[in-house]
Amino acid sequence: MIEISPSVLREYGDLFGEKTVNGRRISVEGLIEELTRELRAEIDRVIRARREWLNDKRPLKLKAAFPSWEEKFTDADGNVRTFREIVQGLIDNLLGRDTPLRWGLNWNTPVPDDLHPLKNPGLEITGPWSPMSRAIHQINADVASMMEDEEDASPAWYIPRGSGRTTAAVWEARRIVNRVLRGDVPQPYYEGGKEYRIKKPREKWPTLIHRVPGLHILDFDIRVDGNPVPAIITSVVIYTVNNYDLLKRAGSGVYFYVPKVQTPDEAQVVEKLLRRVEDKLGLRRGELKIAMLYEEARAGLYLPVIFWIWRERLVKSNNGRWDYLGSLIEMWKDEAVYPDPQNITMTHPVMMAYQKWNALMCLMAGLDRQGKLNAGPVGGMAAVMLYRPDDPYQRHRFNQRALRAIWLDKLRERLIGLIFVTEEPVKKVTLRDVLEGKVKGRLFDLFRQSWVATPEESYVKAGNEPLRASLEELQQMINRPVKFVEVDGVKIPTVDSGLTEQERQLFIRLGLLDEQGNITPWVIRPDMLDTPEKLLGNPELWGGKDLWTALFEPPKGDITAEHIQHAFYMAANYGFQLLNGNLAAAIDDYELGQRFMNDLATYRIFSTWLWTLLRHNAVITKDGAFKGPARTGLGVIPAEDRVKLAAGTRFTEELFDKLWDLHMEWTLAFYEDLDRIAAERILHRFVNRVRSAVAEAYKAGPFRYQSPRDTAKKIAESITVEELERAVVENQPRFDRSFAPVIMEILRAKLKSPMYLQHGGRLIMALAPLPDEERDAVLRAIFSPREEVERLVKEGKLKPYALELYDYVHDVR
Repeated sequence: MIEISPSVLREYGDLFGEKTVNGRRISVEGLIEELTRELRAEIDRVIRARREWLNDKRPLKLKAAFPSWEEKFTDADGNVRTFREIVQGLIDNLLGRDTPLRWGLNWNTPVPDDLHPLKNPGLEITGPWSPMSRAIHQINADVASMMEDEEDASPAWYIPRGSGRTTAAVWEARRIVNRVLRGDVPQPYYEGGKEYRIKKPREKWPTLIHRVPGLHILDFDIRVDGNPVPAIITSVVIYTVNNYDLLKRAGSGVYFYVPKVQTPDEAQVVEKLLRRVEDKLGLRRGELKIAMLYEEARAGLYLPVIFWIWRERLVKSNNGRWDYLGSLIEMWKDEAVYPDPQNITMTHPVMMAYQKWNALMCLMAGLDRQGKLNAGPVGGMAAVMLYRPDDPYQRHRFNQRALRAIWLDKLRERLIGLIFVTEEPVKKVTLRDVLEGKVKGRLFDLFRQSWVATPEESYVKAGNEPLRASLEELQQMINRPVKFVEVDGVKIPTVDSGLTEQERQLFIRLGLLDEQGNITPWVIRPDMLDTPEKLLGNPELWGGKDLWTALFEPPKGDITAEHIQHAFYMAANYGFQLLNGNLAAAIDDYELGQRFMNDLATYRIFSTWLWTLLRHNAVITKDGAFKGPARTGLGVIPAEDRVKLAAGTRFTEELFDKLWDLHMEWTLAFYEDLDRIAAERILHRFVNRVRSAVAEAYKAGPFRYQSPRDTAKKIAESITVEELERAVVENQPRFDRSFAPVIMEILRAKLKSPMYLQHGGRLIMALAPLPDEERDAVLRAIFSPREEVERLVKEGKLKPYALELYDYVHDVR
């Protein structure tokens, strides 16, 4: 009935079997099987609906409209409400109207103090918990919560070819979580020749949150009736059953980040899953709390309904900035081409509307009957990784820019979350006016948490400051004196500076400051949103537009050769990391001059954008060029003009092939330079010994006391083979270079195919474990009609798993 990979059972059998949880005997594999039988058909249905929606050829404004006011939705208890009633209930809650439609989040089961987004200001750190050192780094970081990830930045769910692993890395992470919570971490702990220690007592640890895989991911290590189990079921069951009691004893609980939800039907499936687990473990309804990654553009259409379905357990909603941008590009793939996505930052009007919609929904739903907030929005990822001082190109000189950027990013989010619900007919107020009681109303301070990808102390400190500052301190921070450091002739404000004039003008344009530099909260009068129609359609709320236009209208802008090449560079480099089993990958971003943490979401942005450019033969709007590799102060990067492109040139497959060739050339040049750096580091290890022998030979008329031959012998004898071997091993590259041409072939097939893959990273993960010949055959099959793949399997020209992988990456359920 249920089959578990023998290697998983052999190495991680302690995660399975019967456990006592909350005083009840629970079989891990039995619960996985039971939930799979109950929910798999529903999960298949909602994932199939995603594919059908993407293939729907109706105009986007029609198929992606807000629900009609009379459309009905059902919650997990069978309650039925129309879209109008759900939205009206939110309005009644914000305005304190005690009506039968009024509803809010977490009214019946309180939000635990350690999870509350407004009681725990600061950064949330995210990333995989394998190896153990990564878990220790997160625990030691000065953050509000730590998100142990099994989704976009998960340890691999697959075994890369040639890795030497017998089980996927995600299983080791699951054991590490349990070991850490049991206190089974040696002090000190050694890994890779380095020493690690947990520096905090248990009660001081950041709150642990587990990010589960999206509904679209399958677990091929566990099968029920021969078919892979939805990975979310494996993840929820193993985490909850193994760790519930440990977390409760520590004064915490089981909390989940839920990704990629697009529709109420998808939210309903998640709700049913969590309710069934609560029932099996004898827990209160709503005890398993969740945070939502609001990272799908379609989810914005249904946000009030999704919140309503999750009203017993939803605590916070994160602005998943990368996936959101990728989903916008994807949403318009058949009708419009986005301009360079590198220019669509969180200050772009589209992204500002997205952040404000999330904040307003968290406010309207988060209030309880006493006016206390039970929920809040969470800011997006700050993903720059600081360079180490021993970087071969001294790129650590740019770290000051990264520190300034995270401070500015989190300050902006904090100010977006200042919402003043006024009792007076005013349009604009300052924070000072509110604090001094000069205006009547209530100020809400919503964005108190935000994401970060690295535990580096100075970086975390810079991001925490705006989130943890008191309201009275915010204006003082903005008004601090401005100091600069100079890097390569460019002045960069120090992290402890107030706003520069340029930064101040940006914040004024965003409506966060007035012309005098005073903080200006978002003013909301009851008459602006006292009906559902106003909430979605009042231009005064949404920057002169209705909400749909503000959220979804494609932005105008340039498409440039340089950003096309940059997108391919980022997609290829991240895809290479995926083939090596690394989902959270720091990549040298030559545009930023910084090391940037990527995951499946960034890959989605760039690969989706490139696919749409080719589908539409998009017009390049500025003169520019594709560049060949050159060694520069930022490393080996695309730097020399090779293919000049005039404005008006179309991005055709022929042009794509030229870009592809240039990237292959860059790859070879990059590895050549990497080997040079390794060789120099190895030789530098022995430079003092060589210098000593040479000094003896040259000290009194060359070779008077020591011949060239004796000098050479002395040098050779001073270096042992064992020492050289150790130096060679210590400078070995982390990743398998043989995957470099593999990702290029995958991208060529994927980007040139008219068949669109929504979650394209799954293709790479499906191919990564396969031997070369089989991988090439499956890659060709993936972009063939399904009937052709069926025929090849039937004729024995493809192995049966090829059809299973085809259905997986195409969401054929």
